[in-house]
Amino acid sequence: MKINKETRIINRIKALGEVNKLNCNLSDMFLYVIGDRNIANKEEIETLAVKHNLDVNDLMLDRLCDVWEIDPENEENSLIYQTRIASNVFLADENEFINNPYYKTIKPQLVKYKNYQLTYDHYTPYELFSYDDIKVGKDYSEHTKIAYFKNEFKFLVLNYNDVTWMSITPNEIKTMEPAIKKAHGNIIVFGLGLGYFAFMTSNKEEVKSVTIIENDANIINIFKENILPLFSHKEKIKIIQKDALEVIKSPLSYDFAFVDLWHSVEDGLDFFLKFKEIEKNNPRVEFTYWLNNSFYALLRRAFITLLVEQLEDLDASNYQKGETTFDKLVNLYYQKTKNIQIMDVSDIDNLLTDNKLLSILL
Repeated sequence: MKINKETRIINRIKALGEVNKLNCNLSDMFLYVIGDRNIANKEEIETLAVKHNLDVNDLMLDRLCDVWEIDPENEENSLIYQTRIASNVFLADENEFINNPYYKTIKPQLVKYKNYQLTYDHYTPYELFSYDDIKVGKDYSEHTKIAYFKNEFKFLVLNYNDVTWMSITPNEIKTMEPAIKKAHGNIIVFGLGLGYFAFMTSNKEEVKSVTIIENDANIINIFKENILPLFSHKEKIKIIQKDALEVIKSPLSYDFAFVDLWHSVEDGLDFFLKFKEIEKNNPRVEFTYWLNNSFYALLRRAFITLLVEQLEDLDASNYQKGETTFDKLVNLYYQKTKNIQIMDVSDIDNLLTDNKLLSILL
């Protein structure tokens, strides 16, 4: 990559580097508190709220500031606290999920099957959880909402060797909403899970059929025996036991596709890029992806990291090996951008669009 090192460009890249650093730091801070049941006690929080006429969310934010060891009134922290923390931590409405059609309808018998167990897990009162997919601002700041409920909240899970393998959490529901709204016609779904996407889309009049590609026979059997019989429109459902990468070798004769073959963007990046590549061969199919925004956020973080490093003139020896998914992604961008020139500030923003970040890799 060749960078014209005039002052405006240097300052722009350095500013992006600071935004990137803050995005990563806040992400780590949020991950640190998610699932920690010791941060807040229901009785203590609600007693303090009544006694001192305080808002429970303000009390939760105070607890988080203590855990993170930050002072929200500090001049340096104040703006970050208001725009990136206080605005993204909130009390969620549990009724939104209790009244969800899947939650109301799918109440299967709990079973053990080989090393699998279909059961329920729960959030304790005031336990923090990731609420939705990342939203990215115009300045490339990332906003991830974390939420909590006042009461215990149960959700269906499939455990494998006592480790949660699949679940229908509020996060699953919120992150699938955009794709479910778009779904139409004959659908192909890559990844069965516990059938949430299939259930919600099969209930739509504009959806004619839902074909699910799943490679794990055990998951298929558990689903067919315990969950599918509870579907309102089971006649629309077809399950094919096959590897997803085998299916996409041939053109797809569907109207809409949803891909959910990963637990996180880190373990799913290779799949995401492979499916993005095959989209070119299936122009009539509308593709959607679970955690779509988070994938592009990961690509953007890696590309900005490379930009900052290239200001320091790091050579090829720094991009030979990578232990983490992120490091490998930075290395790949280095290899793919050797002929790219940045001659103006506008070139930087053009390179940071979703389409450009993706096209560089494909």
